Amino acid sequence: MLGLGIAYHPEAAASIDQLPAWFNRAAAFVIIGGLVAYVVWVWTQPRGVGRGPWTVTLPGGPLTLLQIAIGIVDLGFCALAMYVLVPDEPNLGFVVVAVIFVSATLLGFASHSPGGLGVFDAAMLVGLWQMDRGGPARGDAAVPGALYIAPFVISVILLTFREVILGARLKRLRQMTPGPDAEPRREAVYVRERGDTGA
Repeated sequence: MLGLGIAYHPEAAASIDQLPAWFNRAAAFVIIGGLVAYVVWVWTQPRGVGRGPWTVTLPGGPLTLLQIAIGIVDLGFCALAMYVLVPDEPNLGFVVVAVIFVSATLLGFASHSPGGLGVFDAAMLVGLWQMDRGGPARGDAAVPGALYIAPFVISVILLTFREVILGARLKRLRQMTPGPDAEPRREAVYVRERGDTGA
């Protein structure tokens, strides 16, 4: 998504990386070209990384394209949420905000800060320098709640309901399944047929 956005609007990334537009566009085509080469590479035959029992089979071409499509849709809606949260004036356009958002997200990932906290906010403030600092700051404060906290809370609630339902089903199955025989289990009786004392 970053490659497509920078290829379409290379000036959008200039506020983050401080590089000329022609260089950003060239880097975008390199990113897209590398991604296409990787898809072709995994499409031709099964690929794996690692050695011996530690080998991991990579997803094939169709599954890789599906993952890319899901990633684009996911980041697109996240960028749309940020676009809605920033002020209307000055109107920079969705692509500009999306490129800055994805760049800030990647910088947050690279920093290994939990949820990109601090790094993401600083990158958004630098990238959206045309806006009043209050606008991007409000968006930066709302985005973690919308993208991290709310999904976490919803997932915990759904997981709790799932475990309660599975526990109730398991309890019902145990009640329906007949238990052990009512008669006590007989202990094994060893009869010495020849009267010998050998074990």
